[in-house]
Amino acid sequence: MKIGKLAAATGVILGAALATTACASGGTDASGGDVELRWIMSADSQAEVDVWNHLADMVHEEYPNITVKFESTPFKDYYNKLTTQAASNDLACIAGLQAQRVPDVGSLFTDLTPSFENTDFDIDEYEPSIVEGLQADGQQLAVPYDLGPYVLYYNKDLFDAAGIPVPTPGWSVDEFMAAAKALTKDGVYGYVADGTPDMWLPYVLSIGGDYIADGEPDLTNDKVVDGLTWVTDLATKEHVAPAPPATGASNWPADQWRNGNAAMYVDGPWQLINAKQSVDFTVGLATTPAFDGTSITTMSGTGFGVTKSCEHPEDAWNAISVIIGPEAQEYIADAGRGFPAYTAAQEHWYATADVDGAKEAIDTALSTVNVYRTTPKWNQLSALLQQYGVEAFNGSSTPAEVLDQVQSQVAG
Repeated sequence: MKIGKLAAATGVILGAALATTACASGGTDASGGDVELRWIMSADSQAEVDVWNHLADMVHEEYPNITVKFESTPFKDYYNKLTTQAASNDLACIAGLQAQRVPDVGSLFTDLTPSFENTDFDIDEYEPSIVEGLQADGQQLAVPYDLGPYVLYYNKDLFDAAGIPVPTPGWSVDEFMAAAKALTKDGVYGYVADGTPDMWLPYVLSIGGDYIADGEPDLTNDKVVDGLTWVTDLATKEHVAPAPPATGASNWPADQWRNGNAAMYVDGPWQLINAKQSVDFTVGLATTPAFDGTSITTMSGTGFGVTKSCEHPEDAWNAISVIIGPEAQEYIADAGRGFPAYTAAQEHWYATADVDGAKEAIDTALSTVNVYRTTPKWNQLSALLQQYGVEAFNGSSTPAEVLDQVQSQVAG
């Protein structure tokens, strides 16, 4: 309703914004050729902000005439902020782009392929699946810095205290449920999730379902309903998970897990830095539970691109080439910020992650991962599912009713 109208309005102003060329960078010094570039990216903790600022400093070391000014916003609000900046002719020069959001905001970015050719940059050194995910109509809109399958994060200390085995890749739904029930006590839940697709689509895929048909969202088919129902039942029937707050707080499941209020939740490898630096327990990773021996998860990945309104595209590309370059990718791996898209740095990430089960979990998940296809309006769809999903988790609406409501707002 309100969100749908906002998305429609955003589409109109986004189109208008692309017809203009806004000043997306600081002014240049005619005498010295110095340039200041704005860079916008999501960050949900100070630890993440510190990582991005370090990479901005690396750019200035490599190109002394370029100063990169980093701007952050929580992931929940990031893509809305991009479209708002575009509508107000104030879009940053360099921006992060998640593969799932290409259908929604890819039109804000320029094709980087000519930059590759002009600077002998080898895109083949990056993981092919996420490179392809950041393309549209044959254009490379961003170069990836990370990728990764959604995996299960767990609090090893809670498992040890309960005297139950920790999760291992390939563990079953029955094993998951037994653990979740044993861990739910003393105000702590075994699991936590909300209505955002990332949190429950792995269960749809693992039971053999799909959520897209003929290039459009297909949320009302039986297996999508069954997958979401399985997750919401953890709150409404099994009582091993809490109901999300009506406010739709940003990063709520991650916060509940990091605060020790829940033993398990689903997220990507890019959250490892937040976990390791903000918790006082031992972190472990495993795959999502398997249904009849099958565990299929989704994946994600993000890159950086040059926006069409950027007044200094060559300088912006030079900055990006440092931000996603080999040295930066090793730094990302050391920091645990994300599983590197630069393939030569991936083993380095495993060696430095120092998290129980990380390599086995990620390797196992990647062997059957779904590439997480999306459609236009995915940002709107995700926001609506988070909003209305609260009703499915608290029992005031059925999962089928929630999915039907969202489907009706994003169809066509």
